[in-house]
Amino acid sequence: MQHRILLKARDLVLHHGVKQVTMDDLATQLGISKKTIYQFYKDKDSLVMAIVDMELEEQRTRCTKSQETADNAVHQMFLLLEDMDEMFKNMNPLTMAELAKYFPEAFKKIQDHKDAFMHSIIKTNLIRGIEQGLYRADIDPEILSTYRLETGFVPFDIKLYPMSKFNIGKVAYQITEHFVYGVMSLEGYRLMEQYKLEKITTSI
Repeated sequence: MQHRILLKARDLVLHHGVKQVTMDDLATQLGISKKTIYQFYKDKDSLVMAIVDMELEEQRTRCTKSQETADNAVHQMFLLLEDMDEMFKNMNPLTMAELAKYFPEAFKKIQDHKDAFMHSIIKTNLIRGIEQGLYRADIDPEILSTYRLETGFVPFDIKLYPMSKFNIGKVAYQITEHFVYGVMSLEGYRLMEQYKLEKITTSI
């Protein structure tokens, strides 16, 4: 039951934002009483923290798998782009801003995850790409990994990309893709285009 509650809560939060989803909404969606929810989560703060913990753990698993199974640095980035496309498909842009405003402890977990784990993943990928001749030799992995992490929050800025005009998934994908192509050597570019073509071919 606890896992069922958590999965439904995550689904509602990602689609509608953190602020809009109430314990009453969750109970109604699950067809259970609020009392049942409170047996597992003492309040909304603890539920939101559990959602964030689950999301970060799943992201760690996906990123680590991509890092370990990718044929090369470009292939790893291709897999991460694929993962990002799926992750942002139905996500509400307000979610991150609401976490920062109303659930600062949970948001700090996301920031710590970004500054430690994700920084390591991206920096390691950039170093790997340089060594493989797939990324430009003149890039600085430390500077660009930090830059990439900060641009990761840009799609959530509804002042820059209002929900009425932009799809957050498309914004996130294009910003990331712009970064990826910017660090590539000619060989890396050719390889990425090859992966994209293979994807199109297999999906037909």
